[in-house]
Amino acid sequence: MLNRLVYYSVRACDDGEVIRLAARAAARNESLGVTGLLIADRTVFMQILEGPRALVSQVFASIARDGRHTDVIVADVSEIEALSYPKWGLALLNDREKIHAIWRRVGGDRLWEPRLLNAVQLRALFRIAMADAQRVARDAPALQVVMA
Repeated sequence: MLNRLVYYSVRACDDGEVIRLAARAAARNESLGVTGLLIADRTVFMQILEGPRALVSQVFASIARDGRHTDVIVADVSEIEALSYPKWGLALLNDREKIHAIWRRVGGDRLWEPRLLNAVQLRALFRIAMADAQRVARDAPALQVVMA
């Protein structure tokens, strides 16, 4: 059974550490058959993980214990038929302008605060972000696709 897990948290590390974290996570995820997208704004992490239920749970347990963020909130856990990002261990979106443009499409003029969105809105945010990621990844460093 495949699962999707979406969480958000308060970021507690610098940009350089985010890049290093994403590179390590991409390699680990790919070896486990887990995929996803990490959105890293200045103050917030938002991540979607997909893969076999037990493996997504294992990866998330490690993430939840990580000191590079606090106040981890699971926003959605659901069963899925297929992976949304089957070729990626992890993609990283850390371009703040793109993140906020996507936010405005989903959250409107509300304050940038993931807890204000329901699970459906969060999934929509990730769908838009991944679509942008696939288009931008070929051309610009604004989105860093991190693959092992």
